[in-house]
Amino acid sequence: MGRSASSAARQNPYTDPLHTASAERRHTILTWVERNFGYAVARAYAGHTDSGSEAGATATYVRASLPEVAAALAALTGEPHPLAMTEGW
Repeated sequence: MGRSASSAARQNPYTDPLHTASAERRHTILTWVERNFGYAVARAYAGHTDSGSEAGATATYVRASLPEVAAALAALTGEPHPLAMTEGW
């Protein structure tokens, strides 16, 4: 228990500026995807599984298809994606 606070911080990956920047980018991107394409697409875009209860009941009722996730990626990058939906429902 004799470690200093700065020693503990150096060993904690969450205090690393690169990790923090990556986490902020992930949050920003997933927020944008959710706002523009919905919760199910953002969940799939993030690679979250449908198992478990961490998403609550919403995951029971909503699903994102691969074309919807590809459309989100295409919109975010400004590049076309061959699997992206090109038309509405």
